[in-house]
Amino acid sequence: MLGVYPDPTCNYPKEKPIYSINRLILIGNGFDLAHGYNTKYTDFLFHYLNEMINKFYLNNEFDDQLISIEYKGAEQLAGSRNIKNNINEVYDELMRIQNHRISVVRFKSKLLERILEKLGSNNDWVDIENEYYQLLKLSLKKRDENLTNNLNNDLDYLSEKLEAYLTMATSDNIMFRGRNYIDLFTEVIKKEEIVTINLEKSIIPDSLYLLNFNYTDTIFNYEDTSRKIKNVYHNFIHGELNKKENPIIFGFGDELDENYLEFEKENDNKLFRHIKSFKYFKTQNYHNLIRFIDSNYFQVYIIGHSCGLSDRTMLNQIFEHKNCASIKIFYHNKGNGKNDYTEKTYEISRHFKDKAMMRKKIIPEINSNPMPKPRRIK
Repeated sequence: MLGVYPDPTCNYPKEKPIYSINRLILIGNGFDLAHGYNTKYTDFLFHYLNEMINKFYLNNEFDDQLISIEYKGAEQLAGSRNIKNNINEVYDELMRIQNHRISVVRFKSKLLERILEKLGSNNDWVDIENEYYQLLKLSLKKRDENLTNNLNNDLDYLSEKLEAYLTMATSDNIMFRGRNYIDLFTEVIKKEEIVTINLEKSIIPDSLYLLNFNYTDTIFNYEDTSRKIKNVYHNFIHGELNKKENPIIFGFGDELDENYLEFEKENDNKLFRHIKSFKYFKTQNYHNLIRFIDSNYFQVYIIGHSCGLSDRTMLNQIFEHKNCASIKIFYHNKGNGKNDYTEKTYEISRHFKDKAMMRKKIIPEINSNPMPKPRRIK
């Protein structure tokens, strides 16, 4: 006899059965992207840069808080160049203008300059919040107060531009329905997927908490979830578009970063202006989240959230919470049989100090599923 394998349906650990559990759903930008909305940072940058180039060709100059472009020629530039299809084309066009012998491009913003450098090296991906934080650390290292002030002002400017862009990009108010997401949100919590507690049986969650990291209200374009679960809560933790009572939060949130401790040693409050933790004090959203995760055991669903470092403080608090029973990833299918499940586990691991706990909580890929495809109401 070679050995006896344990029955995967056994209850581990052997402890008092749990008869009640909630579900916490982390909704990220991938959710909006799956619904056909162009809400990536690169979509926003494409819109901003393309508009900038169009105005330059129209007027032979452009000037705003971040950049100025001036043409020194005697004749107007060819306007036919203003048709661009993607971020790569618009970036290449800006570089062509910059390298033109009688065009003068002046970057007023180190942040925009760094963003464009990233676009040049990474082709079509950039994290504005992370680039801001990297430059903020550099401003501290160099003791450059002017750079700190400029970074804060430039992020304010980009935040306003981003809010205006997202308002336009998601203005169609298309409704969605079907079992794709509502039935997914309200499905049973499966006993066999949890090893951190002894769930008595697979059960419908008592409460559903949608923690929305987006500024958009795409989730409200669905039919009511309360037909299955009575207790459904929405928390727009990073604010909502054009809502003064819940302003958007745009910044960085990794207080676990070792360099962040250097900020606290400084007598310079400007370093904290766009650190998310301090912006959370503007509303009750964070306290409401804490009340929920403290109230009962919960399972985490990750729907379109990158789990990047810009939300590390909050995600660490959720994932390592004693009531967090498991974490289920809904991955993005890349095609050709590939998906981003493994990459997502890399990102999630950065939010755990206790790696043994992480291995217990993340549900294996074999029990995970792709994000559903939305169905629009015609």
